[in-house]
Amino acid sequence: MKLKTILFLLLLTNSLFAQKAKIEFLPNLPYDKYELKTTQDTIITFYLSVTSSKSNLPLIVYVQGSGMNSLFTKSQNGKIRPEYGHMTWYNAGQEKYRILVVEKPGVKYLQSGPSKNFDAKFSLESFSNSIVNAINYTTQNEKIDTTKILIAGHSEGGIVASRVANLMKNKISNVAVMAGEGLSQLYSLYKFADDGTFFNTKEHNMPTSEQRIKYLTDKWKDILANPKSTDKMFWGFTYLRWSSMLKTSVIDELANYSGKILIIQGTSDKAVHPENAISSYTVLLSKGRQIELELIEKADHSFNISDKPEIDGWKYVIEKIIKWFNQ
Repeated sequence: MKLKTILFLLLLTNSLFAQKAKIEFLPNLPYDKYELKTTQDTIITFYLSVTSSKSNLPLIVYVQGSGMNSLFTKSQNGKIRPEYGHMTWYNAGQEKYRILVVEKPGVKYLQSGPSKNFDAKFSLESFSNSIVNAINYTTQNEKIDTTKILIAGHSEGGIVASRVANLMKNKISNVAVMAGEGLSQLYSLYKFADDGTFFNTKEHNMPTSEQRIKYLTDKWKDILANPKSTDKMFWGFTYLRWSSMLKTSVIDELANYSGKILIIQGTSDKAVHPENAISSYTVLLSKGRQIELELIEKADHSFNISDKPEIDGWKYVIEKIIKWFNQ
């Protein structure tokens, strides 16, 4: 990269974070809402947990899984309801950490359901960049212990968290991938198409493995031929989303990451194939990465444990991750 380009990017970054985000207190919720304008038509919306502590606290960044709702939605009785399980991070951490969550590009506060704005803007690149900007703004403007930053991503959020860690390098001390693939997501799609978990419905009417795999591979070829399309859809999401997410992997993104990595996976997951976790663990271990693997027996994609219904699996896993983060 030329020196002039580097200087321009540095000036742009300094200009961006010299701005002050618009901050709004969310009543009855332990978060402040931040709106940071990054370009003429782009505003990043993110939420940071409030605290009475005067000390610099570690930062936990949670990246939600797939979906197009806001991190907060309004119920029929008018009550604001947190979505995607991020409140469990706050409840587990209380005032020992600051919790940061970021809206996906094209999603507004309290938005529920699909929108053309989301379809036009959402990709691995756009979401990762939004999170990087939110982290940078937070660490520069709030009381954060910048030596202790965890980014944890669930499901789709696993690849996003890995990309953010790749982009920010040594600024992120810990990465946790929660049921978030390992190889490309195409591997899970292939395995579940093969065994009939996916594409074996009345809608698809593909009773054989060969039919389902051909449908998947033909669809992927079409996605590769139209990778930027926001009109063509597959399973409710644009080709832009699929091409950006499936061309890379957790393994690719974390191959040169030097911080600590935790892969955590349920063995009864029917959305992400459990073999993915073992693949990412063994490949990254072979590359000398600081990585640990935690398999939760009989746990599904949200870490509900089939033979232990009395355990809140989501809370159990988050507490495990926080304990690991503290080591």
